[in-house]
Amino acid sequence: MTLHCLVVDDEPVARKGLAAYVEQVPFLKLVASCKSALEAAQILHEQPVDLLFLDIQMPDLTGIEFVRTLDKPPAVIFTTAYREYAIEGFELQALDYLVKPISFERFLKAANRARQTLQPSTPPVTDHFFIKTDGQYVKIRLEEVLYFESDKDYLYVHTPKKRYMTLLSLKQLEQELPAGQFLRVHRSFIVNVQHIEALESGHLRVGGRQIPISRNLQQTLFKNYVEGRLWKRE
Repeated sequence: MTLHCLVVDDEPVARKGLAAYVEQVPFLKLVASCKSALEAAQILHEQPVDLLFLDIQMPDLTGIEFVRTLDKPPAVIFTTAYREYAIEGFELQALDYLVKPISFERFLKAANRARQTLQPSTPPVTDHFFIKTDGQYVKIRLEEVLYFESDKDYLYVHTPKKRYMTLLSLKQLEQELPAGQFLRVHRSFIVNVQHIEALESGHLRVGGRQIPISRNLQQTLFKNYVEGRLWKRE
């Protein structure tokens, strides 16, 4: 993802230095360098901008005042020689606050933070996913998954017909799975709640296998998945 950047600073040396930093970062593209907020406003009207490197102390209109005039401001990283504006800057949801003189290392750290914040998130899993296993990409429907099992660097996907092995962490997987359908019941297991066969003392049974769970989680599972569907004699 390329971030289109606008540098705004009334000091020529600072403006030139920031522009040079932008040019060194592969995922940043310099749209323009402006010496005032009014000049920047014109650029924003004419071109799409993802990220502002914005000085605070400028004549006519400060950087903070400028951001407040914008209906839908781009992401902002403030640049200034004055630390006392930091709190006010972050109240405007600035991504970062760089105090001059700015080293390239500190600039790059702020740029990386902007990329992590602004890059589109991975589309959530819907009804299926693909994994790479045995040199091929295999499609697996979520409804077919009994449970996921982690073993060091490997992830095992258990279905009624087959077990698949791939390189993936359980933590990565957990972030992608739809909430409500899958539940992490142990540091090494995520189960499909639709395939829970039995709830026992300290264990679940899924696909004929006993999977360990904590006492607190057992109570939560009983309340959320068993209690409302329990047939019992009055």
